[in-house]
Amino acid sequence: MKKPIDPNLGNSGEEELLQDLNLNEDNKREGLFNLVDKNTGEAIPEKEDETISVQEIMDEIEVKSLKGLTDKVKTPNQIADVNSTHHHQHHHHHHHSSSSKKSKDEKKMPVAARVAIGILLFLLLAVVIACAAFFVMRYVGQTDLMKKESVNGEIAYQETIEYKGHTYQFNDDVFALAFLGVDQRTLEDVKNTDFVGATDADIVVAVNTKTGETKIIAVPRDTMVDVDIWSTSGIFLRTEKTQLCLAYAYGDGGVKSCENAINSISRILYNVPIQKYFALDLDGIAPLNDAIGGVTVQATYPLPNYNVKVGDKVTLVGDMAEAYVRTRDMDNIEASLNRTDRQMQYVKAFADQALPAVVKDFSTISRLYNTSSKYSRTNLSLNNATYVGSLLLSKGVTSFESYSIKGEMKADEDPLIPDVVHAEFYPDEDSLMETVLDVFYTQIK
Repeated sequence: MKKPIDPNLGNSGEEELLQDLNLNEDNKREGLFNLVDKNTGEAIPEKEDETISVQEIMDEIEVKSLKGLTDKVKTPNQIADVNSTHHHQHHHHHHHSSSSKKSKDEKKMPVAARVAIGILLFLLLAVVIACAAFFVMRYVGQTDLMKKESVNGEIAYQETIEYKGHTYQFNDDVFALAFLGVDQRTLEDVKNTDFVGATDADIVVAVNTKTGETKIIAVPRDTMVDVDIWSTSGIFLRTEKTQLCLAYAYGDGGVKSCENAINSISRILYNVPIQKYFALDLDGIAPLNDAIGGVTVQATYPLPNYNVKVGDKVTLVGDMAEAYVRTRDMDNIEASLNRTDRQMQYVKAFADQALPAVVKDFSTISRLYNTSSKYSRTNLSLNNATYVGSLLLSKGVTSFESYSIKGEMKADEDPLIPDVVHAEFYPDEDSLMETVLDVFYTQIK
């Protein structure tokens, strides 16, 4: 098969070329292709009967074409360079086209993917905001709690105490909260009732901010102490020695009642500062109790209405919780002391079940706080509660140490009401001092 003169031409091109040259295989050369002597410049006589074929003409043209190419590309290395350059340009053009196509594909991200990324970014932002809010609340709560003064601003405690040959220094890392259980269904002020109530439970919770160590002191409600008495209009009248529980009653049923109770408790405990209070009415016991799924205790007091006997292990739910922490034998002079012991047992059991719930879900603190706010008066903020909760968790606190003040219970007949006896509790001085030193002070000598 004859080779085409130009790779882009077919056999039809060859025929046209032959027609233009008026040649065929039978033609003779007529001078167009006569040879010339290189030395003389004269034509070389052609041989008789010499003919040239079409194939020879094509071969001669092809040789001239190749010669023209070799004149431009002198060496094999130059040829390789030309081929390489051509290949690189072709590859670069292909790569550029591929990149452009890829960019277009990236811009066409599916709607579902964009939505998913948006949701993830929103959740990440929410987590960052929540963490920031938590640390702000924690800091504000800590700063507020570490004030040394009591709720009324007085600083009357002793920095150092000498006791039985040792020196003790007040621990600035400890803050205190007083829990007050008011014997009224709802908390009302003096404008709505003649008697705002008394505190049947007076419990002090002390927390060490360095170690997280938490200690609880149960102060008997009948402890005799100096109590400030205020008029219904808020005017200070006098100070009278009476039962601790009445300090709340001699206030306004609001902040003044709470502060009056705190001041009286502080006086019993050698004037240590108590920064916060939390007063809860009777209707708030069941909701708080049930908010953590009930509280399990081993009964130390019978509840016949609920088929509970002494020694039974029972989970207190609903009204059972109030009955357990409030019921007492009115004919027994020691009844209030026995009830105080049950209240301490209940508080510890409540904490033992609340702490794991907080570990599992930290929002438990805010839920308990919001639940209690309907039934309480307090100067303990959610920031404070958040700080305390995070502190206990970070220090791995799982239990509290409790203290019951020893002393003597006496019966005092009411001079105005026949057959009415008032219980009066007088703390043992050594028991009281040792409790205060262990909870609020550090031995330095």
